Amino acid sequence: MSPLLLSLHPGTALHDDQGLLTVRHRWGRTPLGPHTPPLAEALHTLAAGPTAVDEMADRINARAESCGLPPEPQLALFHHCLDRLGHTLQRHATHGSRPLATAVPLAPDAALRPGPVPDTPLTLDRAAHLRPVDGQLALESPRSRFRVRVEDPRTATPLALLARPASRAELGRHCHELPEGALTALLTLLHSTGFLHPANDAGRADTADLPSGWSFHELLAYDGARAGPRDRLYGPVFPLRDTEPPPPPVTRPATGRTIPLRRPDLDRAAREDRTFTDVLESRASRRTYGERPLTRDQLGKLLYRAARVRTVLAARPEDDRPYAVTSRPYPSAGSAYELELYAAVHRCQGLDRGLYHYDPLGHALTALPGTPGAVDDLLREASAATGAAPPPDVHLTLVSRIKRLSWKYAAHSYALTLKNTGVLLQTLSLVATAMGLSGCAVGGGDSETPVRAFGLAAHTEIPVGAFLLGSAAADGPDHATPPASTRRR
Repeated sequence: MSPLLLSLHPGTALHDDQGLLTVRHRWGRTPLGPHTPPLAEALHTLAAGPTAVDEMADRINARAESCGLPPEPQLALFHHCLDRLGHTLQRHATHGSRPLATAVPLAPDAALRPGPVPDTPLTLDRAAHLRPVDGQLALESPRSRFRVRVEDPRTATPLALLARPASRAELGRHCHELPEGALTALLTLLHSTGFLHPANDAGRADTADLPSGWSFHELLAYDGARAGPRDRLYGPVFPLRDTEPPPPPVTRPATGRTIPLRRPDLDRAAREDRTFTDVLESRASRRTYGERPLTRDQLGKLLYRAARVRTVLAARPEDDRPYAVTSRPYPSAGSAYELELYAAVHRCQGLDRGLYHYDPLGHALTALPGTPGAVDDLLREASAATGAAPPPDVHLTLVSRIKRLSWKYAAHSYALTLKNTGVLLQTLSLVATAMGLSGCAVGGGDSETPVRAFGLAAHTEIPVGAFLLGSAAADGPDHATPPASTRRR
């Protein structure tokens, strides 16, 4: 008898339309065409719960004979239907009447690995991981199109042993509670769904290793951030619409002393700015700063040109926009504009050293409580991330109000906020170049440092990037905006 039992995924329905059988499932519908009573009964049995294929074959033979039909064509038709329905068939490893583990297909192209379990040491895929799903422990991997539900605690022992290459004999010695047939069923399930790999003579399982250049968390994040044919919500499906109101398009200004910033004359900037090509071609990361500090007006001009709120647009439910949005100088997924700018000022003419939050609607800074040590901590991280460069005049931290995105998007909000971060960092960099300032985007750092410094709410306001800003060094290529006659062409 086959070590695996089969069942149709819950929610799969069989429909008989004038003798033509159609199966409706998570991925749509699969027409099976004309059918006979033995085939229909077999499929209804699979929909009712786990059944052995050999037992199904015996039933089909008996039912075909009672109907006066040759059994061989009925069996062939049954196996053809199993092939057509592979993406909605669950596989079960059992011990007697007790389920050990169940493999659930996660995609319409989910296909079992062919062939028997190799008679060599085996090990788990290096991207495999266990997590609770709907009250059960589940084994998953971004490299498998299946989720394996752990139905029995006895399954934990072989999973633990398979963290390194283990032979069948070694597994048998340590898995006393699982008889040989049950262990074989479990290994067959794990191998056929891509979670087990054979080790070579040197004890390595090259096929189990992560793809070259990938870390586990990056592979998992990439898999979760792509649409893909997976059994999860994805895209602008507004998963929180029915449970909570949308976060506001612009966060309330922080409580504290407000420092208004001068609004620059954009018409004048348009006349005096370097050409876009010149700015783009001369943009570079500048990690040295001038003797004279950045000024408050320069900081305000950069923030206004790069990150202010230009307009606020009301919600339009009739256009499938059930939340208010804003327009700003840089693009943002779904016009969510979830990014906030926090400043740690080291030296800036017209501003005290300290911590600030930028209000993009009122174009003002709000002074935040904090110790000088908080500014020092951020500056130390900036220095470490830029090769021990001198501290910038101003350290800008980009913070994501992640729920502003996750209220609308499912599965990939974090990926979207990282893309938005890159867009804003580029905008800040280009504006700094156009203004003749030194600027440098920072790609790393300890996320806890800005959380402590600015008093951010964990997992609600998440640091996602930083930008270092200062006056340009006198010998730097961007220490001032060149006159029109000397601009590069």
